[in-house]
Amino acid sequence: MPKCILKVFFFSLTWLVLGLIFLTSDNKSVYAQQEPTVKTSVAQVTISASLGEPVLKLWGYGPPGSRIEIQGIGVNDFTYTESNGYFEFKNAFLPSPTDSIYPELCLTAIDSSGRATPPTCIPGITANDLSYDIGPVIMPPTLSLESGNVNQGGSTGASGVTIPNSEVKIVLGEDSNKNDLSKFSLIETAKAYYIPDYTVTSDSKGNYSFNMPDSSPNSWRVFAITNYSQGATSPKSNTLKFEVASQINTVIKSIWAIILSLLTLPALIIAEIAIIILIILAIALSKKRKRKVHPNTIDPVKEYQKFLKSKQWV
Repeated sequence: MPKCILKVFFFSLTWLVLGLIFLTSDNKSVYAQQEPTVKTSVAQVTISASLGEPVLKLWGYGPPGSRIEIQGIGVNDFTYTESNGYFEFKNAFLPSPTDSIYPELCLTAIDSSGRATPPTCIPGITANDLSYDIGPVIMPPTLSLESGNVNQGGSTGASGVTIPNSEVKIVLGEDSNKNDLSKFSLIETAKAYYIPDYTVTSDSKGNYSFNMPDSSPNSWRVFAITNYSQGATSPKSNTLKFEVASQINTVIKSIWAIILSLLTLPALIIAEIAIIILIILAIALSKKRKRKVHPNTIDPVKEYQKFLKSKQWV
């Protein structure tokens, strides 16, 4: 019993001491340690540099949303046109000049449909200054045909992109070199005459379109030029060729296409099998005809004997 009393005494004493410590301590709140929240922001740094001297600022206008590529000796760069067609190379690198002339630079525009313009080249620049500002460089319009061939009486269109809200001159050339054997020559000469030009207007996005002629069977050539200001025009677009086929030629081409389709390997195999089957049937029918005996066959000997007997009573 005394041991039990001692255990209870020490247990009670322990709790008493802990209670006194808790009551006599300061009333301070304790929080878990947290890392402070720090607001960060991305530093806006613009780096601009040019290699070599001098530098060239080159600007101009072309089809909106197009990729403008600049190329030359030691130069290869690109930029994009804005919604109004404006583009700019702020620091185009110029290589070392040759005979005090910087090599020519050529620009090409590639629109959103993948149509490319012919290269527009800037002649060599005299190496006198350390910086140059050249512009505006007006890029040619892009141009494509829905189809390069059409039957007489059919219809097809052409379309492209150029500077928005601009006048586009369409130039059509009809090939006058008919298929005449008397005019045959080893060196082909381009003989074409141009019909009066007509114009269309590009919309606010630079798109334009027109229909190709289809009244007479012939070969046509077409290109477009943009009038970007009064009396000033862009370089011409790519020249495209367009064929209008006559109805007779269309029929001949259709028949020839059918003949060519019959000369394919599967068609030849089927034709050979059909010929073999016909030959076998013809041989079988000829054998049946030889074996067949007609029931009304006349015996010439018996007929002659009847004839002699008939003569005895005369």
